[in-house]
This record gives sequence, C-alpha cells and structure tokens, in this order.
Amino acid sequence: MSASPSASSKPSSRLLLLIEIPAVIVLFVMMLHVTANALMRALASSPIPNTLEVTQYIYVPIIALLGFMAAQARGEHIVADLVAHYFPTRIRRAVLFFGYMLGVVVFFGFAWFGLEEALHSRDIGKTAGVSTVVAWPVYFLVPIAFGVLCVQFALAGVRALRGGEDSVDATDAEVARITDEIDEEAGVSAASATAPNATAPNSESK
Repeated sequence: MSASPSASSKPSSRLLLLIEIPAVIVLFVMMLHVTANALMRALASSPIPNTLEVTQYIYVPIIALLGFMAAQARGEHIVADLVAHYFPTRIRRAVLFFGYMLGVVVFFGFAWFGLEEALHSRDIGKTAGVSTVVAWPVYFLVPIAFGVLCVQFALAGVRALRGGEDSVDATDAEVARITDEIDEEAGVSAASATAPNATAPNSESK
C-alpha cells in the first residue's frame, strides 16, 4: 500500500492542527519534565516523583497515537511497495483497495478492544503502575485514534479503487526514467574519458 498524500485522506489544515498541536505540546512538556527531573536528581538529589510513570503511561501514548493519525493524514508512513506496482492498473487498484480494507478491519478490532479496556480502566480507576498517578483517561485515546485510522484507511481505499494513486505512480516512473537517463549519460561520459588513456600505449608503440 502506498502512503503517499494522494493515498491517504486529505483533511483540512484545521483538522491536522487539531491532531498535531496537542502532540507538539505534550512532546514539549515531556521534554521539560524529563530535563527538570534529571537536573533535580543531579543537582539536588531530589528527582520529581513519578516522572517515569507519567512519561510511560501519559506522555508517550499520547504522542504515539496522535502521531499515527498525523502520519496517515500526511501520507508519511513507511512504504514497501515491492509487488503491487508491477500489476496492471485495475489489478493494482483492487489489491490496494483490499489491503486498505484489511487495515480497516484490523484497526476496528484494535478500537473495539481499546474501548473495552478503557471502560474497564475507568471502572477500576487505573493508575500508572504502582503510583497514584491517574492514567485511565489516556486509555480512551486508543479507540479514538484507531477509529480515526479506520476512517482514514476506508477513504484511502476508495480513493485507490478510483485511481487516486495512479498519478503518483506516473510521477515515480518519470523520476525513475530521468534517473536512468542521468546514469546512462554519466556512464557514457566516463567511458569516453577513459578511451584516450586506453589507446595511448598502442600509439606509442607504433
């Protein structure tokens, strides 16, 4: 499957900001928190309590889950398109469509399981490890994130079935063609540059 921008849904800039701004804020706060904890530990031998628990159960899950949605929205997931681009256009569209639909099914399962876990965590008042830091609200971000990914992959599948990725493939092919031409010209230039050196001994012998 392709992670190009045309393969993923193109939400408005406001929606992207809604995803990315909280992630940036949490990342910045985590950086300050961890730095302050390290300085307090080194200079005053008095680290900030529960820093590890807050980082592990609150900061990192928020950044990761928001990052999943932002990466799909921007088409920046890693792609390993080893086979599909060799298929005929119709077959390739169908393969991409069913691949995205498989992703929808998997993400729906994650969202459903995540919702059950979030509700259970709320009922028991789950905390971060053995600390008293309340962690259960973050669990509700799991079904939200994977629910959004379901929608994103469904839209990407429909777009792929309609040929939304064909233009990206044409661009990739054109780039590959230009690269091959440059390599061929470089090879010809190198061969012509070494040709006089190869004939020099023969001319001297004559």
